[in-house]
Amino acid sequence: MPKSVWYQELSWPEIVEHAKKCDIIILPVGSIEQHGPQCPVGEDSLNVQKMAERVAKRTGVLIAPPIWYGAHMYMQYGFPGTIPIRSDVLKQFVKDVVTGLVKNGFKKVIIFNGHGQQWVLVGALHELALETKAFIAVITWWELVRKLIEEVCETPLVHADEVETSVALELYPELVDMSKAGKESAPTIVDKKWFGHPTRTVPEEGGIPHHNITASYFQVDVYKLGIIGDATKATKEKGKKIVDAVVDKLCEFIEELKRKYPPGVSPLENPPKV
Repeated sequence: MPKSVWYQELSWPEIVEHAKKCDIIILPVGSIEQHGPQCPVGEDSLNVQKMAERVAKRTGVLIAPPIWYGAHMYMQYGFPGTIPIRSDVLKQFVKDVVTGLVKNGFKKVIIFNGHGQQWVLVGALHELALETKAFIAVITWWELVRKLIEEVCETPLVHADEVETSVALELYPELVDMSKAGKESAPTIVDKKWFGHPTRTVPEEGGIPHHNITASYFQVDVYKLGIIGDATKATKEKGKKIVDAVVDKLCEFIEELKRKYPPGVSPLENPPKV
């Protein structure tokens, strides 16, 4: 194991030597966004950074310097505390970072996403695959454990709610003030049966994917606290179950990559013979 799991805390010779032994690296991408009065605005970024640390310590992979800022859906603009980055800017920034990591010997890059910006990161992935021939995965933490979240929590994941606040209580309880947790709901432009939500992108009976419809009003116009759900139901115990499951899943994925593709080997550069 290196002296740190963080890329930025190593010297260049240490990075070179590490890539020879393990060329998988995690790039955490989050956002700076209001998460109600009870949680810090850096929640999305903190979640993936702290979960990545647990994964790295178990698997021996490195973590790239995180991207703190993120792209936002239209309805998230305008709420105090939120600092949105244009989606095209984030896409190009992620591409530049991943390209740099590949040039430094990391042939497998996991973009570990903690914010609802998958449409940006998936677009970057397809361009990067052509340009770098590296293996790239965009992994959004809640998509790994959708069913578990539904089993553990009483309400579905949306924003600054039971799920996100529970995860925060597990990962950085000192930054959470449950005395300020609340419960909010607001009307939507079309019935909720027509569109998905973060853990169920498309409704069970079909419908319109979460990112493909202006189904919500601007949050700043219809929410007082910025809590979309019921944060009062959050507990550290629920958060631990969710975080443990995410970490286990991501470790399993990484160990499979290690078994199938040795350091220095990119699957796209070494296709099977047909």
